[in-house]
Amino acid sequence: MQSERYYVKHFFILFEQVVENSIEIKRTNFQRKSDYFQLLMYMLCSVLGVVSIFWDWKASIPAVMCTIFVLIIRRKVDILSNMSWFIFGFIAVALLLSWIFHLSFGLFVLQCALFATVKLAISKFREIGQDHTDIIFSLNAIEFSCLCPENSDYKGYAINPMGYKKRFQMADIRSVQRDRKNLLIVLKEQIVRPRELRQEEIELILTYFRKNKADLIHAVTTERILQEEDRVYWIKLIVFALPCLLAVCAIYIFADNGRNSLISVCIIIGAILVAVILLKITNLIYHHGEKK
Repeated sequence: MQSERYYVKHFFILFEQVVENSIEIKRTNFQRKSDYFQLLMYMLCSVLGVVSIFWDWKASIPAVMCTIFVLIIRRKVDILSNMSWFIFGFIAVALLLSWIFHLSFGLFVLQCALFATVKLAISKFREIGQDHTDIIFSLNAIEFSCLCPENSDYKGYAINPMGYKKRFQMADIRSVQRDRKNLLIVLKEQIVRPRELRQEEIELILTYFRKNKADLIHAVTTERILQEEDRVYWIKLIVFALPCLLAVCAIYIFADNGRNSLISVCIIIGAILVAVILLKITNLIYHHGEKK
């Protein structure tokens, strides 16, 4: 009974949003499972970092001090907005400390990464204890956002679903329709299938388009959409996978499995040129077929 009341209330909230010319669909604790998985990974990395201290505690001291220094800087400086400078500075410091203390550069960087996960594990543990609401779909007259993993990246989506939330312009929409139990939105350059939507939510989104942009409902046939998806898959296979496969085989045979750097670089450049040529050819064939 309570679940029925929840869905009825949820339905009327969404209906009011449609009338107000906008839609916002939320989920409470939507990422709880993925948060537990991330916490487990951070804890494992933290344990490995602690174990590495006992393995060689003298070599671990510079890595511990460097990690603490980075965490202190992080409070004063936005590292994400200055990521390129941070990476350059970190590599320079890592090389300098490795040279001064006669450390392995790779091991130093690995230990710093492992020690940093201790802070991430603590932060994630605090987040899990709090209720959090995520917007999984929003729509207004200017833009819409939804969860849409590309290239069937379901593993990454399972770990961090909100990381696949993307924004698109409403002006780019060419067609909107229901594809079996899912919503299908055709844009200028791609096809989007929003995830995690219930059937009543899909119907309300379609109601919005019927009310405001009726010409977009089934503007492109499902058969045409499937043909376009097949074309994209074939382009990825022919244009990217084939040159990569040929380049790997050529490096193994003619470049002594990568030991001959000059030949390896020439083969890689040749593979890139082949990929560009194949892309041009496939585009010409596609546009020629459209004219017919």
